[in-house]
Amino acid sequence: MPRDIRDSTPPFETLCNVVAACFGRLRQQTRRDFSGYSIGKRRDLSVVPHIALNMASEIVRSVNIADDGQEVSAPVIASRIEAILLAATDEEAFKLASVNTEDRHGFIEEVAKQVRDAVLNAYTVTEIEREQNPPPAKETNGWMSHECIKSDEKPRYKWRHTWAGDKGDDFVGYDGTTCLGRVFRIDYTMQSEKWFWLVEHVPLERPERGCPSAGWEWTAKEAACRAEKCYEAIMRLNGKRIA
Repeated sequence: MPRDIRDSTPPFETLCNVVAACFGRLRQQTRRDFSGYSIGKRRDLSVVPHIALNMASEIVRSVNIADDGQEVSAPVIASRIEAILLAATDEEAFKLASVNTEDRHGFIEEVAKQVRDAVLNAYTVTEIEREQNPPPAKETNGWMSHECIKSDEKPRYKWRHTWAGDKGDDFVGYDGTTCLGRVFRIDYTMQSEKWFWLVEHVPLERPERGCPSAGWEWTAKEAACRAEKCYEAIMRLNGKRIA
């Protein structure tokens, strides 16, 4: 259920922020037409309806505005904003084009508050319910979340120690009689806590390799699973394996 913006902060300040942003995007000539070239001189108030409608359009894109359950259109809101702008005295309006930042911001802040109060006093204003975006996929060890090795995943091929009689941290995997890959640890590198995996020479003359053929994983099991996945991917790319 959308909340009334008066019940939450910073949404309560949305109206003020929109008005301030719209003033900030005004062209210099439009500012000068509204403000005059000196106090009360050469003001062109024909720009006021355009300024007001632009603000109103931005407001209805930022919040829901209703009157007795009926949606209020931008032109209706623009008429209230227009009245506020036209009510500004020549002295106040001239501040919008002032080189004095404090004067300029002071005028914008005052108009923003008047617009906010006028809208809140006349209508029901609620937050727009926006669809929640799915959280971005997390990257782990260079792989996106959907590519990571699952905790319960196990190697599907035969793996054994690389060197006969050696029970160290070095293994090779076989797809039948074909050596598909190798996993081992390299103690003297910065990755010494991880296991290095690589896909061995597959039985192809010049294999297409559309995926990595070497890398690092945290455990021997994960490294073996990764080598298997990449071996199978390379075989598929070369039309040597189905699914």
